[in-house]
Amino acid sequence: MKMTKRAFCLKHNMEVQWVTVLCDKRVIHSQAQLAGKRHWVIIDDDCIKDLIKEIHYVECPVCRKKMACVTKKHIEDMHPGVNIPTSYCELYFMNHKKTQKQKRHQSKTLKKRFKTPAGEITRRIIGEASKKLNADPAYKARQKETFKEVQNRPEMKEATKNLSLERWASPSFRKKMEKYVHENIEQLKESARRARSCQKTQSKIHIAYKGKMMERGIKHFISEYEMGPYKIDEADPVAKIAIEIDGCFWHGCSVCKKVGDPRMLATDKRKDSFLKNRGWALFRFKEHELKRDPYTGIEMIRNIQEKRRQANLLKIKQSFWKGNLKVRSMIEGKMDWVPMSDIMRHNTPHKKMFRVMTEIGSVTVTEDHSLFDLENNPIQSSVLKTGDSVIGLPRKEFEPIKVLSCEEVPPELHTYDISVPGTEKFVLESGILAHNSYSISGVSLDIEKSSKYQAMKEEFMNQYDKLVEAAKRSIKIIKGLKQNKYGVGLQSALGPMSRPGVQSRRNFISSGAPSWS
Repeated sequence: MKMTKRAFCLKHNMEVQWVTVLCDKRVIHSQAQLAGKRHWVIIDDDCIKDLIKEIHYVECPVCRKKMACVTKKHIEDMHPGVNIPTSYCELYFMNHKKTQKQKRHQSKTLKKRFKTPAGEITRRIIGEASKKLNADPAYKARQKETFKEVQNRPEMKEATKNLSLERWASPSFRKKMEKYVHENIEQLKESARRARSCQKTQSKIHIAYKGKMMERGIKHFISEYEMGPYKIDEADPVAKIAIEIDGCFWHGCSVCKKVGDPRMLATDKRKDSFLKNRGWALFRFKEHELKRDPYTGIEMIRNIQEKRRQANLLKIKQSFWKGNLKVRSMIEGKMDWVPMSDIMRHNTPHKKMFRVMTEIGSVTVTEDHSLFDLENNPIQSSVLKTGDSVIGLPRKEFEPIKVLSCEEVPPELHTYDISVPGTEKFVLESGILAHNSYSISGVSLDIEKSSKYQAMKEEFMNQYDKLVEAAKRSIKIIKGLKQNKYGVGLQSALGPMSRPGVQSRRNFISSGAPSWS
């Protein structure tokens, strides 16, 4: 049945302007007829069956009118007091999508218009309206849902992928991006670090495996240990053992027939090369292996850990004895590596401990241990408050970092002091600048009381020198009494008159009748 456009709109409750657009887009087949001086648009009534809801039109929930978009103005004019969210059909978006040339032209026109006095007023009105709209939680939620729905459409994903491939195929674009990355490398690294910190990195299977390790008595492993630009699921820094728990879906698995995410597979390869080139032993366990046996590889890790810890601890001790073990320190406002001279352990079960949380990390210290304020003065951890600033080394230069919290924690049995000659400022693993001591275990003591320990050290060194001199004198006497025909040693030097026993040096030198000790 054929009818005019007006009759078609009245019968199906459609917006006239939108029917005109559908006719122009050839969605609705129409014919133009001339009747006298009037032009009539004739439409077949069966065309309504070809229209699809949400694609060619949307319906007003109240009046059921078919339109291109249900706007706030339509709701206020036709149905005052009703609160209905704005909705658009897909064809409306496609019809109103501008080309890059149109966008540039519109931008230039608006810039010229906003430079006029009337444009300044318009800009102020638009800004106030935008702030008011963006402050509406309901609008934000609708905007987020709409954006997510549009971005997840298959055609949008394909278009985004093709656009990215087309851009990176251009040598000029690639050169431009390489220059941008080179000039803003520190900002990009910081942005990536913040993004990683917001991610939920520990999976349920990872937490379960860590529990099995602790159940079997395996210690010294740190979760989410940072090594260079990467994070390791479980790491023993002393033994240099890294454990990675890989989900079969994301990391790929030949047994489960999972391809994996290409970006994550590439990151895994780079991480493996990075760790192996630095002497780390890397173990990767798949999700299906741990589901089949939750204790997979634990005994193997225990044996390897014992051997590697003993060997690496010996290397660390030898490096310390040779004076090659160094820590980061502040010298004239700049970072430098300084060798350590002494390590002292103290019993501190009676001291209060505080965990200081900052923007770049945390440190657990005793109540009288000091960090540094913005004026480079020592400030004790017990007086730090939320919002204070201390000096740290988040990147290559020292900067003020904000204290997020300072809370008391249970005391520890032992803390360690490390002495470095020539400086009193040391950088902890977290990047925080500490006063006079650097703690291996993450806790340390204030070095203001180190004069007592220094006196003890000097007294010990004096006693040690005396013992060494006494030992040398004994050796000289023994060497002087050597007689080859009776053998070597103090007892044989007396010849055949000696009896079993040990002759004391004091009685032997004092002449008179020999006495035996």
